[in-house]
Amino acid sequence: MPFDQENQREFERFSVSLNAEVRSQDELTNKQSETTVLMDISGGGARFVTAYPERYAIGDKVDLIIQLPGGDALNANMSGVAKVAWMGELEEGKTSIGLCMDDLLVFESMVNKNS
Repeated sequence: MPFDQENQREFERFSVSLNAEVRSQDELTNKQSETTVLMDISGGGARFVTAYPERYAIGDKVDLIIQLPGGDALNANMSGVAKVAWMGELEEGKTSIGLCMDDLLVFESMVNKNS
């Protein structure tokens, strides 16, 4: 999809509800992990809501691990590195965080890993 200058988006966003893990590091390289839900996703990024905005700053790199739906049969995820592109306050002490993917997501299935 071509760049949409009016909406500042190169890719169309789709509303989702996917469980995800976001891993970040602070200035002292202390690793932090948060389980959250992706609210929307596109070909170039995603958005999630956090109660821990102090863990993130615009420009930070994070590891994103998205659990794919499909129950125990699939037991798969997609992962990749993303950059915090924007942050916006929501009600009730929550912050919305927009991520820009650095590269393509990698698919990993755990089905045959233990066989």
